[in-house]
Amino acid sequence: MTTMTWTPVEGTPGEIRSRFPRPLDALARGEVPALVLRGAFPADHCRALMDRFRERGLAYDPGRGGEGKVPRVDIGTSFGRYRSDPGKFFEHSRQTRELFSTLFDGYEDPVRTMYQALAELAPEKRVMTAREPDGREYGPAIFRIYHAEVGHGPHFDSVAKRTKAVEYAVSRFDRQFAGVLCFQNSEGGDDTGEPFLYNCPWTPELQPVMAARRFPEHVAANGIERAQVNLEPGDLYFFFSENIHEVPHVVGDRPRAVLAIFFATSDDEEEIFVWA
Repeated sequence: MTTMTWTPVEGTPGEIRSRFPRPLDALARGEVPALVLRGAFPADHCRALMDRFRERGLAYDPGRGGEGKVPRVDIGTSFGRYRSDPGKFFEHSRQTRELFSTLFDGYEDPVRTMYQALAELAPEKRVMTAREPDGREYGPAIFRIYHAEVGHGPHFDSVAKRTKAVEYAVSRFDRQFAGVLCFQNSEGGDDTGEPFLYNCPWTPELQPVMAARRFPEHVAANGIERAQVNLEPGDLYFFFSENIHEVPHVVGDRPRAVLAIFFATSDDEEEIFVWA
């Protein structure tokens, strides 16, 4: 049996940088699947903010009148959902920034937590919410709440290579990553809603395999390593979103909730652009 050695690296940003001086480069090169920061955000603040989301009607409890409601709830602006209409996208992004300006009052700001952690991992860059040359800003982050039977099959994320939304400024960067802060776990076993990352960046040659939904066979035939990232509320991780990854369907009545970001960088760019 082959021993799989492709495992996430855990620690504080300083501890991670002592092992990998440029952690984002290590992700992009496939040296590690993920950078995991345990307890980056207070778990009790996660629980309290989830209660606030439900009290304000931003989220719902499927056990209390959730019948007929959408299986995934977004709190924030999804670039993928609104990008086809720039006017709607940037207006929705403005509303998200306005909502987030007070939504976390009385608690630590989880969006700031994610941006600060990223800045500590890449101190040579300036971390900022993505914006167009004319100043229009994107949404800074998004809460995704996954109910039963919701997940993501094998895929990759890249505005430049997958979405090809060249009309947006974020498409100019060379590499795209993602960050996820766990807010609430589902009730199922270890793999319900917990992501799998594959040591397999997307390439044009891989696209026919993906289109035919034969990626599992491709993994088995080529001995591609994968890693699962198990999180507790308050844990945060970053990964290279151009690697194929998937999220198994949520099981049970308790939704899985995360705060997520995308971010992109290039060697010749001073900024890291962050959006949702």
